[in-house]
Amino acid sequence: MNLTTRSQQGNLLLPATQIYTLLDGQLTLFLRAWGSQDYNQKFIDEVSHYLSSAQADIDVTSPFEYHENMTTLANKTRIAVLLAHDLFFKTDNVNELTVGFEAAVFFQTKTELAWSSVGRFGLKKYQKQNVNTLFEAGADRDHETLLPVELIGVEKDIEIQTGSLYFEKEMQLLLYSCYNGEIICNNQSAQPLIFEARSLDMTYWYSLMIAE
Repeated sequence: MNLTTRSQQGNLLLPATQIYTLLDGQLTLFLRAWGSQDYNQKFIDEVSHYLSSAQADIDVTSPFEYHENMTTLANKTRIAVLLAHDLFFKTDNVNELTVGFEAAVFFQTKTELAWSSVGRFGLKKYQKQNVNTLFEAGADRDHETLLPVELIGVEKDIEIQTGSLYFEKEMQLLLYSCYNGEIICNNQSAQPLIFEARSLDMTYWYSLMIAE
């Protein structure tokens, strides 16, 4: 997939969102560390190791069960996030809070694209003139200060947004994080789409994913 990324820092700053493309382009990881980015590689290694093993061995085991209402690929992304969460919760954060992550994991095989996301992320699908919101988390907290909605590796339980779709040509997916406002598409016929902020005071980050 092709990526176009933009951001704007308003009155309050959002930690940098790092993007990693791994496993020959199958895995795209959006990672936002609240704390030192020195732990990013440990997170990346845990997620990529499991997804690589799960692709090579369909019988690979994990301590987490599959959900029957999700595709196999979506379950793999969910388990990868849970494994990373379990690792940090039981090691680096076991005695005191060292680091927490907001993350969105996208994994593609052939034409299926699956994802699992934790934190202040939303996902919209643009196809021709149709727009669908696939999920959105964090907008309900905008009356508070800019704090992480939920962090991987901090609390015992986390809420994960998981799903999958047929990622076909001319489809564009917008992964975004907004605070104190929203971004709007001002040219829905453009390739890639063009977005702008409703306010100069708002904080946002987005990455537009386009099927090749």
